[in-house]
Amino acid sequence: MKIVCAIDGSRYSQWQLDWLRRLCSPDDCSLLLVHAVDMTQFKTLPTLDQKSRSALVKVMEFSFEGAARLLEVAEVKAAKTWGDVRAKLLRGHPAEGIARSAKRERADLLVIGSRGVTEFQPMLLGSVSRKVLMQAPCPVLVVKKPVSTLKKVVFGTDGSIESWKAVTWLRQLPERIRPVVTVASVIPPLPLESIRIPAGALAVYDLLEVVLRREAQKLATRVAGTLRKAGFSAEGIVMSGPPAAELVELSGRERANLIVVGSGNGRGAQEYFMGSVADAVVKHAPCSVLVHRR
Repeated sequence: MKIVCAIDGSRYSQWQLDWLRRLCSPDDCSLLLVHAVDMTQFKTLPTLDQKSRSALVKVMEFSFEGAARLLEVAEVKAAKTWGDVRAKLLRGHPAEGIARSAKRERADLLVIGSRGVTEFQPMLLGSVSRKVLMQAPCPVLVVKKPVSTLKKVVFGTDGSIESWKAVTWLRQLPERIRPVVTVASVIPPLPLESIRIPAGALAVYDLLEVVLRREAQKLATRVAGTLRKAGFSAEGIVMSGPPAAELVELSGRERANLIVVGSGNGRGAQEYFMGSVADAVVKHAPCSVLVHRR
């Protein structure tokens, strides 16, 4: 497995490496540590005098020197566990550079950190984490909390290609890693809140709900059965409501260490930020999240 891990020197960086030790066998994986220094915003500054330009150049030198030291320390620390580990300093927009590195490496997993967020707080490095999720060419693990043991996973399934790819990803974890998995198939609410439903249509609505629940149960049971064959302890459940909110609430009740969801490629920025279940889960989850990209 090829892994790209974006670090920033915070406690999240250590948590990310701890997570990798819980998910991977270092002997079978290569690890690339990346750190991005973004000085592009200074290109738009008004013309500076010589003294100011010299000061800016000096600050840039300090930034790159500090970033290089950060990567060197992280590489030395990671080398104690990982046989194949490298470090690379990126220059330019962080999200673009991180996603580009993952694509160039043909990474199987991209790991980034996130602050514990609410709807009022930005993610790590502003919107970098969210932009990485949108641009990543591979599954992304967003680390929000430390982990000592991966015990419980909430798996959101919707029957999509990305969702089944996530099942395959879990099954390929080392055999020593077999957490308890709750597979949740969520029936989203029908858009009828603002519509007055004729009395004669209620029976049709109830019938449709029964059909949807039956199909959701079939899907959850099938996914859970697939995971059990791979050695996981897994059960399938059906929930109703906004999918992201239901998955987040379930993870809290289950005290899950990880939520796994799929996310389609090719979304426009507006669609991703405004309507993505994966984005909402990452934003509000009380635990780390694996977003599987096709």
